[in-house]
Amino acid sequence: MKRNFFLFAILLMVSVMASAQRLDITLDDNSVVSFDVSKVKSLEFMPESLPGQISGYWYLGWRVMSSTTTHYDGDEKWIFNGTVLKQVKASGAETVYDLEYAENMKSFKAVPRESGTSYTYSIIANEEGLLVLKRGTSINYHFYKTMTAAHDAETITSFPNRAEYTDTAKVWAQKGGSSHSDKSPMGNKYAKYAAATQEQIEWLANASNQPDLTLADANSEYDRWTAKTINLYPLNNGNPTPADVNQHGIGDCCMCAVFASFAYIYPDFIKSIITITGGTSTRPTSFIVKMYDPQGNPIDVAVDNKLLCNSSGGCVQVSGKNGVFTWSTIMEKALMKWLTCFKTGGLGGIGTEHAAPPFTGDGDSWSIEPGKLFNGELTMVVDYALKNGMISVGGFNVGGILCGTLETVTGHAFTVMYTRHPDKYEFTMRNPWGITEVDGALEIANKREIMKTIDFRLVMPGAAAPYKRQDLGGYIPPKFTMGQYDRFLSPAILKMYNLRSYGPTQEQEDEEEEEE
Repeated sequence: MKRNFFLFAILLMVSVMASAQRLDITLDDNSVVSFDVSKVKSLEFMPESLPGQISGYWYLGWRVMSSTTTHYDGDEKWIFNGTVLKQVKASGAETVYDLEYAENMKSFKAVPRESGTSYTYSIIANEEGLLVLKRGTSINYHFYKTMTAAHDAETITSFPNRAEYTDTAKVWAQKGGSSHSDKSPMGNKYAKYAAATQEQIEWLANASNQPDLTLADANSEYDRWTAKTINLYPLNNGNPTPADVNQHGIGDCCMCAVFASFAYIYPDFIKSIITITGGTSTRPTSFIVKMYDPQGNPIDVAVDNKLLCNSSGGCVQVSGKNGVFTWSTIMEKALMKWLTCFKTGGLGGIGTEHAAPPFTGDGDSWSIEPGKLFNGELTMVVDYALKNGMISVGGFNVGGILCGTLETVTGHAFTVMYTRHPDKYEFTMRNPWGITEVDGALEIANKREIMKTIDFRLVMPGAAAPYKRQDLGGYIPPKFTMGQYDRFLSPAILKMYNLRSYGPTQEQEDEEEEEE
């Protein structure tokens, strides 16, 4: 009776004060809370719930049964008031339940006042924005704090059926896909291959010995080694930068993403493993790259300045901006020569966890599957990986999503970095195509439709670890003027990704400059 009288009194006050369009409520501490009456949709007396009890409004996003998953879009809401639950369906029909909580507050019985039938619910998660209840053994209900959140909620089949973790250790425990091997520090792929023989060591140390052309898996027109000018560090005040890594015609995007991660986290490591052995410092013609054999033993791989080209001199290898061939080009050729020697596979399609170990001696890595983590948890993984110096590469399983100014591409590898716009984005993923003045940087917003599509491969740094930058921050691309070669993706690469082009055309860029 008191509750009904209270509601009547409140409604009477609203009616009397409608002309003033304000409702003032004086609290116990004599403070006054005011509401704009014109914006009040309804009023309900809500007794405060006890600790452990569910309280407030919750909007149903998903109901998951053993064979069906139904999206409710937030049209149905459940209102918890202490030991009372009111279920309001989309049709407006209401059912009132009396609740009896278990002593440990991890479950409750709900008894509808009309039928008296008892239902038992387990509380799987009761967090700030997510409530997950399980009825019996086969039905799960996912609720959200707002109708919008319930409407936008990710499909339950790929979304964590648990509360969001705030503990880094718990988040990191969600990793999988370990590449560890007890037989070789280089990881499980290389564990079955033997250490370098003396003959292999000598072959690798001779710069005139060229890699197998077919290992590049490039278009057949690129069938010869042609001498080119090398400028190891043309940008960033003579230091390696991710902008020095731009893929053109070999399907080694994971390798490119690994190299860009080296440049982002370990620029001094790159400089420590490359030595000029021929020519001059400004026009070098041969190099030694410090690497590791399949069993993790240090070896030297010597290469010259002859690059994979076609009959007209066009080069298909990775390059810096404006077609300048850099440290990344030399390291790519060294890896081609390494693969030729040890016969572990081709360069096209090489995995992240297989591209890094020949340079670092460490093949331990883990993966994070798409859709497995909450948005905040995914950001925590990025921060954890970068703080611990892991070679961080990611990808997307849905293409065409706009992230900043560039779109996602499937079946492709991106270097994971901190963002330079932390007020707007969670982190950055650089496309090794290096397109536009943002140098291929996709900015990842805190949106589920983006976050759910991302997967990671995170590799331990091995020998690079002592060279870690201490001032690692958001990636800022160096200034450069884009040329035609910076838009060059071979027909084979475009076909691979079912693209005609990627990024704005020169005409579009000219139009944008005119508008500015």
